[in-house]
Amino acid sequence: MDRFYAWLEGLARAGKIPGVFEYAFTARGFLSILVLAPLLGGLSHVVVARRMAFFSTALGQAALTGLSIGLVLGEPINAPYGGIFGFCLLSALAMTYVKRRASLPEDTLIGVFLSLTLGLGICLLVAVTKRFNIHQVEAVMFGSLLTVTDGDLLLLLVVAVGVLAVVGYHYNALMLESVEPSLARAAGVRSATVEYAFVLALTAAIVVSLKIIGALMVEALVVVPAASARNLARGARSYLALSVVTALIACSGGLWISTKYLVPSGGAAVLALSGIFFLTLLAGGIRSLVSRRRPGR
Repeated sequence: MDRFYAWLEGLARAGKIPGVFEYAFTARGFLSILVLAPLLGGLSHVVVARRMAFFSTALGQAALTGLSIGLVLGEPINAPYGGIFGFCLLSALAMTYVKRRASLPEDTLIGVFLSLTLGLGICLLVAVTKRFNIHQVEAVMFGSLLTVTDGDLLLLLVVAVGVLAVVGYHYNALMLESVEPSLARAAGVRSATVEYAFVLALTAAIVVSLKIIGALMVEALVVVPAASARNLARGARSYLALSVVTALIACSGGLWISTKYLVPSGGAAVLALSGIFFLTLLAGGIRSLVSRRRPGR
């Protein structure tokens, strides 16, 4: 990787690519974007179709508790994946199990789990801060595209390949069950298997992304790209493609803004995502208006 970064540095100094690539940390941030955009942008439209936006938020909050548990048990501050993944996985499975068996509305049940995990995480932070500075914990939890390591990149790539393989295998069943559950049952779709498989894949994607881009940005990337794409998409393929492109543009824009104006990359990317959403909302409204005014409509 050092040779690759040196090659990019040479191109940047020669003026063939933007000057920010002269620095290895910027190159690593951009490489992570090239993996994150298809991963979270691709999952985004499935999350929105299955109405799991609140579920994703709850997983992001559960990561705080998982982080605290991992650090209390002795995990290193720079790689607390065991505690985060373990607790988020248990939370995701518990939420799915209860949701499939309880009569209460889904958002109510998720709200209960969110409150439980967040309260537990805040209490455990008291023990954590006796060993670590609170700013060290914040850095892990809220991440940055500019602090990505080669190890983070490798882990992200491996998980992304696995997650996309699982979602790709169950994709038709996922979308059919999201749109027409009765038709999915008639077609022989195993609802429980499909749901649990997607929940596990989504949990893995969120957890591996948390340390790299932070809780704020992960929650935005699993909801907003699909919301933006839905304003313009005319079919399933364009819906997926626009979700990924939106994530790629927003993350790249956030990285550029953070290097130019020295603001947090996660916050800048979320602002870019929000801006894209309102632009697509406006463009979709204009297209609908023009379509209604055409002769013969």
